[in-house]
Amino acid sequence: MPITYIDGPRLKDSVIAGAQRLIQMQEQLNNINVFPVPDGDTGTNMALTMRSVAEGALHCKEASVHAVSVALADSALMGARGNSGAILAQFFQGLSEGLSGKTRADMGGFASAVSVAAKLSREAIAEPREGTILTVIHDWAQSIHDTWQRVADFPTLIRASLQAATESLNRTPEKLKVLARAGVVDAGAQGFVHLLEGILHFMQSGKIERIARGILTFGNARAQVAEEPEQITFQYCTQAFIVGKDIDRHALRERLRPLGDSMIVAGSSERVRIHIHSNDPEQVFAVAREYGELVNFKQDDMRSQHARAHHDPAAQTVAVITDSACDLPADDFIRYNIHMVPVAVAFGNKSYVDKVTITDRDFYELLATSPVHPTTSQPAPGDFKQVYLHVAQNHREAIAIILTGALSGTLQAAQRAAQAVHKDITIRVIDSRNVCIAQGLIVQAAAEAAENGMKLDELEKHVQWAVQNVKLLFTVETMDYLVRGGRVSRLRGGLAGLLKIRPIITLNAEGRPQVVAKAFSRDQSHRKLIALATQAAAGKRKLRMMVAHANAPEAAAFLAEQLRRRLELAEVPVTSVSPALGVHAGPGAVAVAFLGE
Repeated sequence: MPITYIDGPRLKDSVIAGAQRLIQMQEQLNNINVFPVPDGDTGTNMALTMRSVAEGALHCKEASVHAVSVALADSALMGARGNSGAILAQFFQGLSEGLSGKTRADMGGFASAVSVAAKLSREAIAEPREGTILTVIHDWAQSIHDTWQRVADFPTLIRASLQAATESLNRTPEKLKVLARAGVVDAGAQGFVHLLEGILHFMQSGKIERIARGILTFGNARAQVAEEPEQITFQYCTQAFIVGKDIDRHALRERLRPLGDSMIVAGSSERVRIHIHSNDPEQVFAVAREYGELVNFKQDDMRSQHARAHHDPAAQTVAVITDSACDLPADDFIRYNIHMVPVAVAFGNKSYVDKVTITDRDFYELLATSPVHPTTSQPAPGDFKQVYLHVAQNHREAIAIILTGALSGTLQAAQRAAQAVHKDITIRVIDSRNVCIAQGLIVQAAAEAAENGMKLDELEKHVQWAVQNVKLLFTVETMDYLVRGGRVSRLRGGLAGLLKIRPIITLNAEGRPQVVAKAFSRDQSHRKLIALATQAAAGKRKLRMMVAHANAPEAAAFLAEQLRRRLELAEVPVTSVSPALGVHAGPGAVAVAFLGE
């Protein structure tokens, strides 16, 4: 059936697919980033922004296109990063205003809405420049407006408008000389085109994929940057999010204008995102506080970012790859540019992509209500091969850190794929002998070392050291899910349930589960978990620790605070157990992992 209207679910899935495409192309966008500042982070900022938008979409259960568009706008404003991220936030804000009151939008209604979005995107910029994302958004919206009456359905409309956007993108160097000198198109504009590519792929295939096989891009430009970091006039990329009432964005913009350049004031009368390049971030924050409460604010040193991004254009870092059994705070995957191959989770014949098309909250609701127990499907060698080939566009070498081979065939799939692509890229595949946040700490350590320029042989040794020194401890509320998943026999599970035993489990040197203690209540299991972790971690240098939970945020927060105090740590991050592992651990499970010298 031709798609002649967009409702809430279609808008939601389209934007999630677009976000995945943009996130996939993050590194390429960083490599061509020269405007407004060549600090090499446009891709990261747009990816972080769209990850926030995708999460907002996943959490929204409304059916109307307007309700979904409001959720997209709110999450974009909350999660906007950088110049292009702030523009995307205003784009989604304009889209929600253009779709106001609509249950669903036909092509004419959509054309009107994107015209509003393009107009408000430009109005948010204090000094708009042609040849940027603004130009491509405008030309794309104009194409939608000019074309919608001549086409039969949305896929045709998006395909035609994507062509117009791509042509506009290719003209950006003609309009912005700094792009022509660097030999690239505008990074923000390219990111918007990638967003449209993902949307079109979904409309044509009906699928949201981690790696969209039909639109892989091979070959990658890199900006030729001549200027030195000291030539950056305003040093700090300053951002703030304001919540208040009757916020006068025009007055706020005029107050901020003397403090820097590249200023964007996006949002509504109650929620505003500020972005400005300034030498006086504290003054920016002081002005912002006059208009409401600062929910979050930050400043990034663009001279340092420039130096890191362009210190040696010929140098190539080692890429870091893992699977979705690896648990880290969501932003870390993007900040460290960690490439992830997802596991599929299925409830009967309904399948989801772990960490992509299902939220933790939705997973545990389904786990509690579904008549069938979910199953997991490990990535195939072909899934790894696609990611490896994508990584090969920017790297000659990579290291893949995979969940314990003692519990899954994922490691073998990763190894087979590495052999298949050995002429394209050198991949070292490492058995983490772990899962969850322990695997996450190993991956995080590898990503930081790679970012600092560690070469492959040394990096492999560093990862092997982390594998040997990381420690995971976890406890479950009930053995039922381990029994259902086939990890524990029915006899042992039934006996543990009869005796109300809550085991505390670690993974041994081979990566196999091993019970290290037993408790007979939730409070006792948490106290023993804290005591065991504190005892084992005490005295370690450069200690990093993390807590994970399966739909038990209060318990995780308690564990993290107790461990932080006892071990005198600055912070103990908390994250969720991925659905791929939650299938076996079940709701209420909590875990602690640490790594140190």
